[in-house]
Amino acid sequence: MTMTPRDRLLTAWLVAVTALSGWTAWDRITTRPADQAETAATGEFEELTVQRLNVVEPNGLNRLVIANSARFPGLFMEGTEYRHHSRKGGGMLFFNDEGDESGGMTFASAKQDGAHAASAGLFFDQYKQDQTVGMVYNDQDGRRVAGLRVWDRPDYSIGPLMEMSDRAAGAESDAEREAIRKEMMDYAMARGGAGAERLFAGKALEDAVVRLADPEGRPRLQLTVDAEGEPRLDFLAADGTVLRSITAQ
Repeated sequence: MTMTPRDRLLTAWLVAVTALSGWTAWDRITTRPADQAETAATGEFEELTVQRLNVVEPNGLNRLVIANSARFPGLFMEGTEYRHHSRKGGGMLFFNDEGDESGGMTFASAKQDGAHAASAGLFFDQYKQDQTVGMVYNDQDGRRVAGLRVWDRPDYSIGPLMEMSDRAAGAESDAEREAIRKEMMDYAMARGGAGAERLFAGKALEDAVVRLADPEGRPRLQLTVDAEGEPRLDFLAADGTVLRSITAQ
């Protein structure tokens, strides 16, 4: 069919309008601020099975990671991931606004030759440092410790230690790995150490205990209610010697 001049003009106008509409839509998508970016469709699920779940901010930084032991992440500082030289098991990691690991939840168990070991913990990290407060449980074939722990950490960033940990994880021999671990210890000690536990409040074997330590992590004051229900308050020297003990009697 032959097109009239009027038909040609109408066709050209429709093509121009379509092209302009497509360009405008593309421009809006590509120039939209990060906090208004398009997201995947939402939905409701009766059951979801995954090996790892990443909750991320609009800029791509992790906020929360839940994973099994095979896909559990390493150490994070400012969004960069470093391999952990010894961490095992699955759980959950928390992240701050800068992409640093800022705590987590872990749980594990094992059986061998009729004996068992189990552990669980919820930890929160000091800024740019290791955990500073935690709820912990450890069980070595019935010898159980559970309670609240508080650590005193130094002010330096552990970012360089994460890089060393990554190298240790990739070491080709046990001797190389141990050498890097010693390097990590030397680095920390040159900057005031790795920190020390200052408070434990919980159950240690058969005793209920509140233990306070000095900045070096040495227990100096301990309140105990033993397995027989007897209370005792101990004042300790730096070497652990009991200086004074107060009982109910």
